[in-house]
Amino acid sequence: MNQQSKIIQLIGDLSIPILGYYFWGWNIYFILFFYILDVLISTVFTFIKTHKINQHQQTKQWPWAHIGLILLGYAITFYLLYFLIYQIYPKTDLTHQLKEFLMHKDMGLPQWILLFPLLILGGYSLYRMTFLMPKAYETTQIQSLWHEHIKVFLLIIAAIGLLLGISTWIVFADWVYVWGVILGSSLYRNLVSRA
Repeated sequence: MNQQSKIIQLIGDLSIPILGYYFWGWNIYFILFFYILDVLISTVFTFIKTHKINQHQQTKQWPWAHIGLILLGYAITFYLLYFLIYQIYPKTDLTHQLKEFLMHKDMGLPQWILLFPLLILGGYSLYRMTFLMPKAYETTQIQSLWHEHIKVFLLIIAAIGLLLGISTWIVFADWVYVWGVILGSSLYRNLVSRA
C-alpha cells in the first residue's frame, strides 16, 4: 500500500468514530459496536481472500483451526466487553444500546442503512488496494493470512483485558475510552500496514 493510501485509510479510521462521537451523538457503546462491525467486515473479507487464493492457486485449503480460533476470539471479545461495560457502567442495557446504535437517525434514516454499506465499501476498497491490485493472491499463504487475523483478536482481547483490570480501580471519563479505542485501533492498523 502506498503512502497516499495509508493516509487515506488513517483519515477514514479516525473520521467516522470522531464525527460520530462529537457530531452525531455517538457514545462509547456506539464506537465499540462500530469497531466490532469493522472487525466483522474484516473477517468476511478474510474469507473472500481465502476463496480467491484457493481459486488462483487451485487448492481447497480452509484453515479450520484458525477459523475456530477466530470464532473463539469473537466469543472472548464479547464476553470481556460485556464485563468491561458493566464494570464501567453498571446500569447499562446492552440490548437497548445496540438497538439505539442501529436505529440512530442520520439524515432522517436509521444509521445502519448508511453505515453498513459504508463499512462494506471501505472493506472492499482495502481488499482491492491491498490484495487484488498487487495480486497478493498469487503468493499469499492462507495460513499466514488467518494468522494475521488471529493477531488482531489477541490484541483486542489484551486491550480489553487491560482496560477491565484498570477499571477495577479507576473509571475514566467517556472521552478517555473513546480516544483510547480510536487511537489504539488506528495505531495498530498503521503498524500492520507498514509490515
